[in-house]
Amino acid sequence: MARSSRKSAPPPIAPLRGGRKSDMVFAQIHEFIRLGRFRPGSRLPPEREFAALFNASRPTVREALYRAELLGLIEVRHGAGSVVVSSSPRAPVDRPLHELIRSELHRVNEFFDIRRAVEGWCAAQAAKNPDRASLAAMRRHLAEMKRRNVTDEEWEQSDIAFHTSLAACTGNPLVMRIIEVLRDGFSAFYRFKRFVPNREEQKIIWRHHFEIYDAVRRKRPEAARKAIVDHMDFIERKLDEGVGDIRK
Repeated sequence: MARSSRKSAPPPIAPLRGGRKSDMVFAQIHEFIRLGRFRPGSRLPPEREFAALFNASRPTVREALYRAELLGLIEVRHGAGSVVVSSSPRAPVDRPLHELIRSELHRVNEFFDIRRAVEGWCAAQAAKNPDRASLAAMRRHLAEMKRRNVTDEEWEQSDIAFHTSLAACTGNPLVMRIIEVLRDGFSAFYRFKRFVPNREEQKIIWRHHFEIYDAVRRKRPEAARKAIVDHMDFIERKLDEGVGDIRK
């Protein structure tokens, strides 16, 4: 008799009940990886599919995926989504999430240091002779951000596109390449930012971006540099406060 070529059935999805839902979603994803349903090198389904699978919100799924990333089970790669990199975590799965976050905070602070240097230069340089097409793109991204909630994926995409357009406004291909290299770091920062509770107001953040754009448009280099540095100082301070709140 010929052997069946059908693959074995995937492990069943246990019902989610009681406790913090993101913890249970993470536990299911971890189990799928441990049992080989998702092997190293494979790509996880999109957030929306996981949300439907677990009957959970997309922010809940993001939080679970962020935990998996902190534990070294997955990497979130620009243009490729969430990719499994290991079947075993590099830290105990029951390690408190606030401890995992604290262990990564220094990387976020270093990321801000880099961005202040690079994008502060971009803003000042762009303001010396702004490119009209890039200015128009910045204006479009501002309008899109104003329509969205700061926690939406579309806000993230428009925010990153705004900063990419700012780099393009310099007309310098080298700095545009640097910003392109930093884009994975942008995405990692947004995953961190979405999870950490903070008290920032969306209108303030949008106003910061408008002030950057307006200083570039008015050809005021120092004002443009100051606007983007002030914005990053504000966001970094709020992130630090949010992490402090988690530890209480």
